[in-house]
Order: sequence, then structure tokens, then C-alpha cells
Amino acid sequence: MDFLRAKIDQCITFDELEKLIKSRHKLTIKFGIDPTGPDVHVGHLLPIFMLRQFQKAGHIIQLIIGDFTAMIGDPSGRDSGRSRLSKADVQKNMRTYLKQIGPYLDIRKAKVHYNSEWLGKLSLAHIIADFQQLSLTEILQREDFRKRIEQGQGITLAELIYSYAQGVDSVIITPDIEVGGRDQLLNFAHARTIMRARNQAPEVAVTTPVLKGTAGDGRKMSKSYNNYIAVRESAEEKFGKIMSIPDNLIVPYFTAFADIKKSELQNLRLIAEHNPLEAKKQLGQFIVAIDEDSLKAGQKEREKFEKKFSQKNLSGAKMPSLKIEGGETYFDAIVRSKLITSKSELTRLFEQQAIHNTGTNATLQKSDLAAPGIIKIGKRLFLKLE
Repeated sequence: MDFLRAKIDQCITFDELEKLIKSRHKLTIKFGIDPTGPDVHVGHLLPIFMLRQFQKAGHIIQLIIGDFTAMIGDPSGRDSGRSRLSKADVQKNMRTYLKQIGPYLDIRKAKVHYNSEWLGKLSLAHIIADFQQLSLTEILQREDFRKRIEQGQGITLAELIYSYAQGVDSVIITPDIEVGGRDQLLNFAHARTIMRARNQAPEVAVTTPVLKGTAGDGRKMSKSYNNYIAVRESAEEKFGKIMSIPDNLIVPYFTAFADIKKSELQNLRLIAEHNPLEAKKQLGQFIVAIDEDSLKAGQKEREKFEKKFSQKNLSGAKMPSLKIEGGETYFDAIVRSKLITSKSELTRLFEQQAIHNTGTNATLQKSDLAAPGIIKIGKRLFLKLE
């Protein structure tokens, strides 16, 4: 339970969850994912890493591929409606989903379902009977819906029934526990209501935090914001992106992906605070090792990175150089170097803590006075100041 607590954001309810865990029965754990795009990114993996722990303990994982619900479109956390996907779009998107999830969860031991199997066969009589148990007033109190109404944005009837469709998945599967991201909590609460209406024991709803994007600007990891690490990226790209995250994301990322007890979090925070560079290397090494199912693969990427970006190699590498002018800030020097032509883009990089001194790994501020040395700008640019 201590391993789970470190990964849990919210739970309805902890008492029910502890009772299930202590029962020592083989539990059924539900997780659903809608194939709204072709790529799974590591932000999607937080619930899957929790599923790994349940699977290791011998519990049954029920994996729902939402090929029907993807055509409705989950409105959770959105300030506008999704573009409608056709059946052909969804089938194309989900073609490689199981392959992408496979390195993180033993698909052979999981039970895989597609919710079109039952949602496509629902009768109007069943739907109306269920609707009589649900409150439209309660659904419209969702924060995402309220904001859209206040801003004059429309909400489709299809979006209103999304949580109902997800609840029917639970009625069919009858899970003990459902796991998902924080933005799914209201959908899970509706699933519990529908299960009660069908005279079933309501599932325990467990959510994981929403992973923040690599830019460190507070926005969630998303393909829309270009701040994500795709599951299908190369090991080198994954390792490099982990090394580029701001220091304040080290602990959340470690907690999301590693098997860490809640009691161990304070020690992890101390390590990240005193040696953030080493902590990032260990995190990158760990993620690559899981992807490749090989500890050697993780070590190999670490060694490649250290060889490529060591201070010795950087000192001898060909890179732009610039002589510092008196009283010049790092911001002014980078602008003068013309490596970044947009001042607003450069300001954003400073705000995202994406500019570092490669010798000390110190994060540089926009107003800091420039000093001789090599600085790293964003993920790939370097500038030698003399």
C-alpha cells in the first residue's frame, strides 16, 4: 500500500481501497484509454505504472481500448469540443496502441477489450433507464463545462453522455478498482452512480497526478503543447529530454515512473536538491531500461550522453563563441549571438529554467551578468562565452 500511496492523487475512497488490498483476494483493475491520436506519450503512462504494481501482486488487469468513446470525445479538462473522429480515424490511431503500451505492462496477462463490443449494441430502453438515475444539473456543474458555458462555448449532447458511456464500461467489466488520470475523477464518480443503479458494488476510483510537460511552465504534458516525450521516440531522444527538464520536475517524474514508497520521498527530494544532474541521469537511465527491458541499454544511453556533453568534450567542440561586453547579461549576450532571434522565445526559455551553465549545471536567470563559460540554451544549443 505504501508503494501505491506515493502514486495516488485522489481516491474514492481510501478506506474502501485499503479494505480491498487487505482482503488478499485477486482483484480486477480497470483502465481505459481512448485512441484519439496515434502516439502514446509518457504522460499517459502514470496510471499504467500503477497497473504494473497491481499486476506484480497477481491482480487481473482489464484494459479497455475506447474505440467507441473516442468517437464521442472525452470533454474532461477541455475548454472547447474535440474534433470529431470517424471510425476509420480511430482504427488507424489504435493500430499500434498495444505495442506502445507493451514495454510497461504485460499485455499477455491482461484482458483486453474494445468498448464498441457493448456500447455499439446498447438499446434506447437501457439508455433511458440509466439516464433516469443521472442528474443533468450535477453533470453541468463540472468545472470544464461551467467554464465553457460562461465563455459562450457550446457543449454537445454527445459530450454530456461521455461519462455515462464510460460508466457502462464499468457495468460490463464490474471492476473492483478503476485507475486513471486526475481529470477522470468525475467520470469515475458517474461510473460509481451507474453501477449502484444497476445493483452492483461501486468500483473504487483511484487517480494519478497529471504529469507536467518537459518545458516546466506548469502546463500538462500534451502533444498540443509540444512538451511531451513520445513512447515511440528513440532511447537517445528520451534520455536527452529527461536531461532537459527543469529541476523541479525531478521528484514528480521519479514518483510517477519508479517503484518508490511514500516514506522514501523525503530522501528523494534531498538527492534531487543536492545533485540534480545525477538525479536526472538516474531517471533517464531508469526510463530507457524499462523501455528496452535492459539495464545495459539504460547504462549505454547514460554513457553516450556523458561522452557527448561532458565539459571536456564541449570545451573542444566547435560551437559559436562570443566575447562578453562589460555589464552584459546572459539575455543580452544570447540575443547578440543570434542563436535565438526572438526575444519573447528567449524570455520563455529563461522562465522555463531551460538555460544552464554546463560546468556547474546552474540554472541561469535572465538578469544574471554573463560570465565566461559554456552555456546550454534549451535542449540542443550551446554558446561559448569568453
